[in-house]
Amino acid sequence: MSLRVFISHASEDKDRFVTNFATKLRENGVDAWLDRWEMLPGDSLVDKIFEEGLKEAHAVIIILGADGYFE
Repeated sequence: MSLRVFISHASEDKDRFVTNFATKLRENGVDAWLDRWEMLPGDSLVDKIFEEGLKEAHAVIIILGADGYFE
């Protein structure tokens, strides 16, 4: 069983950093849960995030980008 992590992030950071970071985690054997890969149009946000993403995660990674957080 591989380690499963849920990645929480702001949408603005997805293309700048998060997708590449999650890809690197997967390349190194960590099952990274990223909304872009796990959710489809019409999916329940609550069900996908809480029942699949967080409930099955061994750890949570929270990414705080510099824009807007430390003004």
